[in-house]
Amino acid sequence: RIDKRPSIPQLALTHGQVIWLLTELGLRGCVSKSTFNHYIKSLRRLGIPFGKGTVDSERGLNVTYNFEDLMELTLALLLRVYGTLPDVVTNGLRNFRNELRPIYRQAYLDSLKRVHPAARVSTSNGERFTARGLFIDLNIRYSAGHVVQFGPPKALSPFEAMRVFAHSEIAARSYLPLNLTRVAQMIAERTRQAPTIPRGRGVRRVATAQSDLGQ
Repeated sequence: RIDKRPSIPQLALTHGQVIWLLTELGLRGCVSKSTFNHYIKSLRRLGIPFGKGTVDSERGLNVTYNFEDLMELTLALLLRVYGTLPDVVTNGLRNFRNELRPIYRQAYLDSLKRVHPAARVSTSNGERFTARGLFIDLNIRYSAGHVVQFGPPKALSPFEAMRVFAHSEIAARSYLPLNLTRVAQMIAERTRQAPTIPRGRGVRRVATAQSDLGQ
């Protein structure tokens, strides 16, 4: 069962800090900063990671991103196909937002104290492999090169994730469980180093994102 309110980093990253963070995580790829900046703004207009018509979606450059916003945005970028986010995925992230955000919180909690036992695999010649973390199965299905299904999402233990992987013999089921704990860890760790980035008119300084991670 997913704990709906575990402690999470209390973040308030500006748009500029988010661009920096996503670049640090390797999600910008080889595109220019201006192109990537435009893409993140276009996702916001589509309701990622803020719902359309909400106060946050209308705030432009003054918008701030919390931990759950960053998890959704990072997940969206990881799910791009040939550099773009399929409509089915965009709709899925919005439609299942209430189900996904508790899983994001649980993934961060798992990074602090392992909630699920590790899954271990060994071979007869002594090779070993250990899987840790909270995984997520987004139930993404492809057909003829197109995404045709997203969701419902399901949180998985390491053992459950390995079992899904082992039994994924259907060609249409090509997007396997993602280690969401690792994603949460990367966001939390890199956010501690987020620089102060001027925004708006002039050289007004903005507060560096604060979190409950040792601050």
